[in-house]
Amino acid sequence: MPEETNAAGGVAVQDRMAWLDGLRAVAVLLVVYAHLSRMLFRGARDLSSEWLHAGTAGVMLFFLVSGYIIPASLERHGSLRTFWVSRLCRLLPLYVVVSALVLALGGAGLMPLDPALTADPLTAAVAHLTMLPQLLGVPLITPVLWTLTFEMAFYLLVGALFALRLHRAGPPLAIVLAVAAVGAAPLAPKLLAATPAAARELTLVVAAVLVLALGAVASGRRPAVVAGAALLGGVAGLLLVADQDPAHAWDGLLIIAVMLVGTALHRADHGRIRWWQAGAVAAVVAAALLANWVAELASLGGLTPRYVTRSVLTLLVFAGAFALGRLTRRRRTPRPLARLGLISYSVYLVHYVLIELLRPVLTGLGDRLPVLAEVPVAAAYLGLVAGVSWLTYRFVELPGQRLGRRIARWLTARWGSDARPVDLGVAQPPKRDLRAIAR
Repeated sequence: MPEETNAAGGVAVQDRMAWLDGLRAVAVLLVVYAHLSRMLFRGARDLSSEWLHAGTAGVMLFFLVSGYIIPASLERHGSLRTFWVSRLCRLLPLYVVVSALVLALGGAGLMPLDPALTADPLTAAVAHLTMLPQLLGVPLITPVLWTLTFEMAFYLLVGALFALRLHRAGPPLAIVLAVAAVGAAPLAPKLLAATPAAARELTLVVAAVLVLALGAVASGRRPAVVAGAALLGGVAGLLLVADQDPAHAWDGLLIIAVMLVGTALHRADHGRIRWWQAGAVAAVVAAALLANWVAELASLGGLTPRYVTRSVLTLLVFAGAFALGRLTRRRRTPRPLARLGLISYSVYLVHYVLIELLRPVLTGLGDRLPVLAEVPVAAAYLGLVAGVSWLTYRFVELPGQRLGRRIARWLTARWGSDARPVDLGVAQPPKRDLRAIAR
């Protein structure tokens, strides 16, 4: 979801990647609408939810953007150590701050907490520090963290492919995952963490493996890097297949496939693969998503024309938003969208906490006020979210990014650079060159 800013602590709003910030803004607005409309604009939600899964469309758009930019960033710099340092310093500070805040508010009785979190606080803390709690059978501190679990699994897999020099296998892997997802759906959930005791053991083992493997990757020594990265990828693959959360038994593998579609589109954009290849990958994954969504509806007794249409429209919304963003990327991205996209990680984590804190007020106003009177209430809430998110971006996210750059430089000075040239494949010549060759 998130991406780094530049060394100066910010990004130019209209740089060549501003269109991706615009897409992040659209994605986070869809997610915020999905959550806020449970209290305000409930009439609009009753109508829109019949035809669109706004939250699903938003997070899938986030996943496409991550798949587009993250592997390319790793390959461009060629350093697996720097990649992991920057990712962890980019994600963990705000993740930890928000989690700690929710726990404190929950302890004060101001927010709901799953009793399992307080029953075994050590397991809950360790699982969340791995950023894989939902794949470890541990309840989430706050529901929106589930997407970060899949982000982390994707990073583990991408890092493994890079270390094994299989980074160009991402698009074919998307097809493999799509076919496997349809063939194995629904996955049997929580095979490794069927009980709280099993979840505790799994969490501690996985945490130890992650620490050791990341240490091996950080060493920069080729054999250790390969072994460590392969182990990280193996852990991610095992958890995705054998310990999926029940909520994602139908689409857990497909979420990773969607990210790899983004990777295929990036490669096509830069001439590393042909567009028909990227299109084929996207078509297979889209068909698999629809197949599993429809199968899930059938399993729930909800296989109606309207709900099938909703699945199709949800797919079209996030895929169409990405396509539109890409097609208009050379135009000036609206400044408000670019700014919102820049702080979208903060907005994503903060907005739900504020909803929970304000739930009694928002629900009460939603019950009493006419629709038009709800507009200023929603505007005030969104202003509060934007203000708090700017503060967390400025004082939590940016310092974390700067710390990551300092740590990466220190490790390079101490152990030497682990960067290596990366074979990205032969770029396809432009059409005019192909015609010249033909003549």
